[in-house]
Amino acid sequence: MKFKLDFKHVVPFVSMQTAYGDLYKAENVEMDTTIEIDPNHRYGGWYETYDLETGGELFYGSGILETLDTSDGDGNEGLALVGYDGCFDLPEYIIKALEEKGVIIDL
Repeated sequence: MKFKLDFKHVVPFVSMQTAYGDLYKAENVEMDTTIEIDPNHRYGGWYETYDLETGGELFYGSGILETLDTSDGDGNEGLALVGYDGCFDLPEYIIKALEEKGVIIDL
């Protein structure tokens, strides 16, 4: 399974955090997001998301999506998300977009 998604989404709350606390936080932020799943990618995929207002100067996240091919050999494609890296928590809107494409979330 191979696909690329580009979409915009308004998140009710977003913050840029460090070990010392919030650097920035805001409500109702429009994020521009790209997700790509590619079996030829080292880990199986990647994601990038950033706020539109500042072009990612305030809010930016990216990382890898670790996937596992769950195809059954009878021509039925399948894919599972088994890990990720880049953000402490993978944003819920990225998980939802993957689920809508038929990816099984197995974190």
